[in-house]
Amino acid sequence: MLNPLRSDCQLGQRLASQYGIDAVQSLVSRSRRGCELGVARMRYELPHLFVLAPLPLENAFLLSVEINPGGSRRIVRDGKSRQLGLQQEGAFHIADLSQHASAYVSSPFHSMFFHLPRATIDAFTEEMEMPRVDRLDCAAGTLDPVVAHLGRAMLPVLMHPQDASRLFVEHLALALKAHVVHVYGGAAGPAPVHTRGLAPWQERRAKDFLVAHLAGDVSLGDAARECALSRSHFSKAFKQTTGQTPHAWLVAQRVQAARRLLGQPHLPIAEIATACGFSDQSHLTRVFTAHTGTSPARWRRLNAG
Repeated sequence: MLNPLRSDCQLGQRLASQYGIDAVQSLVSRSRRGCELGVARMRYELPHLFVLAPLPLENAFLLSVEINPGGSRRIVRDGKSRQLGLQQEGAFHIADLSQHASAYVSSPFHSMFFHLPRATIDAFTEEMEMPRVDRLDCAAGTLDPVVAHLGRAMLPVLMHPQDASRLFVEHLALALKAHVVHVYGGAAGPAPVHTRGLAPWQERRAKDFLVAHLAGDVSLGDAARECALSRSHFSKAFKQTTGQTPHAWLVAQRVQAARRLLGQPHLPIAEIATACGFSDQSHLTRVFTAHTGTSPARWRRLNAG
């Protein structure tokens, strides 16, 4: 099966070339329908002026959001120049890559980038039964705390891609696409309605499916199909029913399973990590400590019979 998360992302290579730096942390998430979302992070602390040539033309959008306050920018498009002052935390930009644009960027900056192909947007609006979005309009530097929050949530995925969960990445990608399409694509969509929770049979099937794939990397689409729902409807209904997102619920089950196995002193912690769906022992330790306040090894010592 094709790994849906890849770190050899063209987005990172293109940004590194454009900024003239060695490497950019990046990954690309691919759905079963073949749609991609590229994610990258750039951080530069020293004072410097970057003169950015246009990226290659393509039918896609490049979204960027500032994680921390940063330096000023000047954007040149169609012979017109626009000067932006110091960038505030949450400053959001959308570049249409089907148009040539250059820029001057002053550091320091800490930015998250999202590469959103037109095909990905079209697939999303089709899935949501919404009108096609022709363009994304955003005044440069618009403060968008929602995208900033989603960008921060993606940071651990970029820092530890081997630990990344498909369920988690798809949940964030779905939230990003929904927000951007509604706010900047002018897609009002259907009138908002109160989302019902899962029916009892759907809740049982969803939980059984997630537990059955405790050691694997299940996708949001796989779980949604078990309940005959779209990914967006399933995600909202699952949270309304359980109080947790599908990813958060699955992680809690993995931690609970790890606690049970830690009660067997002959089992190595590394094997427990693999059996419970963690990439390695260090991944289990980080998540287990965040949930219980103590490491697996210490928990085992404290609860030894």
